[in-house]
Amino acid sequence: MEKTAVVIGATGFLGTSIVAELKRLGFVIDETWTSRERPDVRFKASYSSLPKEIDLAVYAAGTNIICPAHELTENNWDEVIDINLKGAFLFAQECFDKMKFRENATIVMISSINSLHPYPGRLPYSVSKAGIEALVRCLAVEWGPFGISSHGIRLGHLDGIMKNLKVGAGFHDAIKANTPSGKLVDVKAVGSYIGWLYNHGAESLSGTVIDFEPAYTINRFPLAQNGKV
Repeated sequence: MEKTAVVIGATGFLGTSIVAELKRLGFVIDETWTSRERPDVRFKASYSSLPKEIDLAVYAAGTNIICPAHELTENNWDEVIDINLKGAFLFAQECFDKMKFRENATIVMISSINSLHPYPGRLPYSVSKAGIEALVRCLAVEWGPFGISSHGIRLGHLDGIMKNLKVGAGFHDAIKANTPSGKLVDVKAVGSYIGWLYNHGAESLSGTVIDFEPAYTINRFPLAQNGKV
């Protein structure tokens, strides 16, 4: 029996990897969101053409504006909140009727370690990701009776994308140096985990947010460098 997945944010570095893995696992992917002409996630009407039945819904869309809090404009705030959080809500809302009573229906939303461990200059991003985590928990409570499980992924730093970010010199190396394994998150592992969630891997769980990163955020020992003391 075919299973249908919708991945919002499917054209980004993370999204394309998630789509590829879900296809490998046998999901039929809604191609509307894999196109360069994909709809704008910020508007309710953009979700009007979702498939009639959805088994797995993934919200991986996101943006960031790096700016000191006291210099943020209203437009800066709205752009990040609308894409990262409002879009997730609108997507979930439109998915409900298409997911309820589907066997093992699953919704997954991508958060960030910045929700709990904020970096300077990322106020709306951190707030939006904290909101995503609250959304995951609320949906688990409200939609559980309809057979829909809700999961969040509090994502750490992805290997392969860090070098493309506009950050200060040494940022990439510092992240790796403060990660016990010295390795960042393998982007392919995210899609595999989402597939595992759907395929009864977490059938007794809903409303949970996993720290999907190799202990970078909990590595507090000041002399620890790649496991060496």
